[in-house]
Amino acid sequence: MTEMMTVIDMDSNYVYLNTNRAGECSECSLHGACNITGTPDLKLRALKNKSVNLKEGDIVLVELPKVSVSKLSFLVYGIPLIIFMAISIILNIIGFSDILSFLIGFSTMLLTYVIIGIYDKKKLKDKYLPKIIEKKDIILPEK
Repeated sequence: MTEMMTVIDMDSNYVYLNTNRAGECSECSLHGACNITGTPDLKLRALKNKSVNLKEGDIVLVELPKVSVSKLSFLVYGIPLIIFMAISIILNIIGFSDILSFLIGFSTMLLTYVIIGIYDKKKLKDKYLPKIIEKKDIILPEK
């Protein structure tokens, strides 16, 4: 999926983009689900395309990554929950008290979140970032 976005900031490796999805979101029955901040603005970070000369305020065409929401949801919610339940049940079966089983299970779930966070920062850091395709020579109306 491609989308037009405005450059709001840049650093050495990334371009920070903003778009207003008011038109698309008003028609969607799930507009509240992805609109957590309460505004239709979407702010993203994209890898800087060295072949495109950009400055703040430029309009760019961005390709959004195809991401399986169910796979990412399972990674973030399912795996820690399964680990929590498995550890708690196993420890309870082998004779640990309910409270101790719960606390150790909860601790391993937190450790799983830390491991997933580290994996995300090291291995998936730039994998699911949008890519800037080209700079557009159009002027958007002032808000």
